[in-house]
Amino acid sequence: MDTELVIMRILHIAPGVVWVGSAFFAAFILNPRLRALGPEMEKTVTASINRVWGPVVHGAAAITIIVGFLLISRTPGRGFGDLFDTGWGWAIGVGIVAAFVALLFGGLAGFSQARGRRLNEQSPGSISLASLDFQASVYEKLHAVIGLAAVGAMGAARWV
Repeated sequence: MDTELVIMRILHIAPGVVWVGSAFFAAFILNPRLRALGPEMEKTVTASINRVWGPVVHGAAAITIIVGFLLISRTPGRGFGDLFDTGWGWAIGVGIVAAFVALLFGGLAGFSQARGRRLNEQSPGSISLASLDFQASVYEKLHAVIGLAAVGAMGAARWV
């Protein structure tokens, strides 16, 4: 057993669980409930949560991705040259692409939420606010589902 690889896998998987699990929790449980409580309550709770949520989730995503690249370079018999060339390389490559697409949708969700909060301060209850809420909701769900697809692809890599 290679202790370095075991530690690196733990440092890749644990933050990945935090990242994707948080995305699912936010997209399907927390944010829909906050939206149902109304803009003022959503603003208050979101401001409080984001002080902790942002650094934890973004840190987990960064650690997951950085350690993932290190794992590719350190796994015996595997490497970047295998990406999209072998079964393992396809699974890891698809996982990498999915992880970055998920990260993009997570960022778009955050920008849409911030824009919605600013718009709500300027003109509460506007049609544009409802549109931004819907947009953020879609981006949140895409972030979570595509993040899960990345986990699935990488998890399957060992057996393809």
